[in-house]
Amino acid sequence: MAGDRAGDLAGKVAVITGGAGGIGRATVELFVAEGAKVVIADLADAAGEALAASLGQAAAYSHCDVSNEADVQAAIDLAVSRFGGIDVMFNNAGMSCAAFPDFLDDTLLDFDRVMRVNLLGPMLGTRNAARAMAAAGKGGVILNNASIAGTLAGFGVMTYRASKAGLVHFTRSAAIDPRRH
Repeated sequence: MAGDRAGDLAGKVAVITGGAGGIGRATVELFVAEGAKVVIADLADAAGEALAASLGQAAAYSHCDVSNEADVQAAIDLAVSRFGGIDVMFNNAGMSCAAFPDFLDDTLLDFDRVMRVNLLGPMLGTRNAARAMAAAGKGGVILNNASIAGTLAGFGVMTYRASKAGLVHFTRSAAIDPRRH
């Protein structure tokens, strides 16, 4: 079972957005296997609750739309209240946009939602987790899941590419900012 051995993350507490499936789920399972306590933050309630239940006392589920500040804060608050703090914030949740073979045909109807999930969500997670870490008087690790599409130009999925490029630049800037204090 995943929680039977402690490893490099023993005693650490993490919040993982998009933690109910895909990369997020694999990260949740690995973190628990390595000894961490994890808050699974996701919109997929059934999958998130089932995963948390399968991992026992090492995991908790929080319904979280990462584009909603109150939901992001609730996931961080759950980590603090249930597990005693937050050491790692993995802003993993993301989404693609509608695919059009030619940008001239793109309706851009999903622009706001993609930007809110892929860029605003990690900004909220980064800021709010850093605040909790600072309030506890300790550092931590904040990871933002971007994409090669954010660093290399290409065809199609322009809104997705723009959101991930923004995330790359935000992450670099955020890594500098807290060091000023």
